[in-house]
Amino acid sequence: MLHFILSSIFLCHLRFLRGDDLSLWYNDIRFRLLLSVLIGNQRYSNHLTYDGTWENNLFNFIRMVIPKLTRDLPHPFSMNGVIRRDDTLQAKAVREAVTNMVIHSDFMANGVLKVEKFDDSFVLTNPGLLKLPIEQIYKGGESKARNQRIQNMFRMIGFGENLGSGFPLILSAWNEKHWLKPELLEQPDLLQVKLTLHIQNEPVNEPVNEPVNEPVNERQQAILSTMKQNPSITRENLANKLDVSIATLKRELTSLRKKGYISRRGSDKNGQWIILKNQ
Repeated sequence: MLHFILSSIFLCHLRFLRGDDLSLWYNDIRFRLLLSVLIGNQRYSNHLTYDGTWENNLFNFIRMVIPKLTRDLPHPFSMNGVIRRDDTLQAKAVREAVTNMVIHSDFMANGVLKVEKFDDSFVLTNPGLLKLPIEQIYKGGESKARNQRIQNMFRMIGFGENLGSGFPLILSAWNEKHWLKPELLEQPDLLQVKLTLHIQNEPVNEPVNEPVNEPVNERQQAILSTMKQNPSITRENLANKLDVSIATLKRELTSLRKKGYISRRGSDKNGQWIILKNQ
């Protein structure tokens, strides 16, 4: 009952703040949650979209999404109504990331709020571009929310950190677990922003008796440099940029993988390159 009351107040307050025309726009917001789990050699997916069985609003979306993301984290938090229990820094960071995705979304753009959960990462995508430089977001201290009233409403019900402190909180939480640094990527061609939260450790130093980094050739150096600049680049675009054939590129990528320099997360079309160690 408390969830229903908060959800209704949230929606009604938004309508009051933005006008009656918001009701038509607000009911057309598109959500998507994809849970992709690997069991043995088989991958299973579980989708959550608006299907008419739950009230289509932002409060309900994040209320359903956050527990699905945090349940597999070490010592995940639990909720009794809207009262948080056994909160951890990582669970708090995930909650902050989902909240940020909502309050910084451009709901007038042609896009979708998308949350993807993989074995080793969370990927959060929202329509709209960043309103601050990425460097400033990582540094913290400033905030420029696209949806200030939505941000205020979320803070009233316990979601969202102080202005400018949300992303540093996420970085701190991931650093505490020695997980790979969260990656914030702006994609102007798609008019969207993507945040990848890796749930895996930073590469550790090899034992003393292990060989040091194997050298890379000039072409492989160019591949690594391009991937750092654009982690989402496809194999086809990478081959075109380096002016090599797909077959040649595949050989170089295989070599870099064997040497432990790179890995690939996600599909060929929508995935990202992960740089595991420097040259």
